[in-house]
Amino acid sequence: MSTQTTERYRRAAETQDVELALSAFAPDAVVHSPLTGRVRFTGHAELGPLLEVAYSHLRDLRFHTDTGDASTRVVVYTARIGGEEIEETAVLKLDEDGLIAEATLFVRPLPGLVALMDAFGPDIARRNGRPFAARLLAVAAKPLLAMVRSGDRRAVPLAGPRTDPA
Repeated sequence: MSTQTTERYRRAAETQDVELALSAFAPDAVVHSPLTGRVRFTGHAELGPLLEVAYSHLRDLRFHTDTGDASTRVVVYTARIGGEEIEETAVLKLDEDGLIAEATLFVRPLPGLVALMDAFGPDIARRNGRPFAARLLAVAAKPLLAMVRSGDRRAVPLAGPRTDPA
């Protein structure tokens, strides 16, 4: 039953089918944001818009790992968002019916996570009837995204192993 749930979850993400994805979640399921411990989405009414936003921004989504047991599964995929590559891991806790009761999301690398924040935040705020927050989030994320992209290209490699010219 657990692999059927994750197969449905994966197929829904790869085909961007919100209804199919919701069928993998328990009615009162909770999804924990990869951005902050302060935000979570509970129940189909909140998960539906979240999935719509996610599917509207994620490109080239492909799962490469699905592992675990009947109560906990871990699925991992790669995708692109706003020109950045991401890899997301979802730890899925399943209920007695094999439906996802809780999902905790983790995203790497940092430029991809910030690109996700830049894309998702304003759209989710808008869908939640918070236009001012949507405008604020759209403006606030831009400098952070620029700093992270620059740091990833220029500063982070300085900490890597030294390579001597041959």
